[in-house]
Amino acid sequence: MKSWIKTVVRTSVHTILSPLEARLIERYKEAQWPHVFIVGAPRSGTSLFYELLVTRYRFAFFSNLAHRFYKTPVAASWCGRSIIQNRKSQFRSNYGHISGWSAPNEGGQIWQRWFEDGPWTDESALPNLPSAEIRATLAAMSRVFDAPFVNKNVMHSNRLRLLQTLFPDCLILEMRRDPTETVRSIIRAQLREKGPILNDDQWWSVQPSNAGGADLIERACLQVTGVADDIARDTGLMGRKNHLAVDYSGLCADPSLMLDQVETFLSSNGVPMERRQDIQEHFPAPRSKPLDLEIETRIRDLLEQHRASW
Repeated sequence: MKSWIKTVVRTSVHTILSPLEARLIERYKEAQWPHVFIVGAPRSGTSLFYELLVTRYRFAFFSNLAHRFYKTPVAASWCGRSIIQNRKSQFRSNYGHISGWSAPNEGGQIWQRWFEDGPWTDESALPNLPSAEIRATLAAMSRVFDAPFVNKNVMHSNRLRLLQTLFPDCLILEMRRDPTETVRSIIRAQLREKGPILNDDQWWSVQPSNAGGADLIERACLQVTGVADDIARDTGLMGRKNHLAVDYSGLCADPSLMLDQVETFLSSNGVPMERRQDIQEHFPAPRSKPLDLEIETRIRDLLEQHRASW
């Protein structure tokens, strides 16, 4: 479908759904349970973790349908709730995108209505935000599905203090993968022109507080270590009882065991964990092929120089 036709269709749907969106948000503006946010460096396994959570457990989440109609995500979700609730996971993604109307989505365009995808920020940005609208939208998403709300978005990694101010009882699940593996994957993604486009600073995806670097390799290393450091510092200020780290290799080797630990953490913090589907016993987690020797040497040296907090 041509882009202009898509724009016309989307605008028309937004116009039709706007009254329903307003009614749902007004009716369901109080959250019942803590919201759950999945964070971590890009290419660290956050998409797999996200899909596993919404497959095994009953959660509310932004689907591709909600993302497509980003100005009216609650109304779109209400209209499509049957297909979203009954989806069957294939556990296939393409650089973070999972296909299908009912598949979980980061909700990037929804969040961009409120937050700029840019440098690290903190609670000082709160006065300039439509806080009531943000809170009501997430609360309504949860009420539409009668389930706690979960969202994975790597951009949340550099706005945790802001999220915690908006949602004081929110819970943070951090995905951790071997730093060298993650850096290699980030470099390959950019060389293949996959995932998000570069911003004006030539930065790809989430931009931590230490953002910088002379070239792609140094930026990738600083991104992995910087995101980890930002999460460690900001969750420390929030109170670590609200934060759980999840190991990617462990998740792939035994997803049920890892999700049992996540279930214990979330349920102990007031999140109801209703199981809905079984998941497969394990997922392949092949080690990434090393890059050129010169690049590998630089990656090793840079990661050692900028070792992450964990």
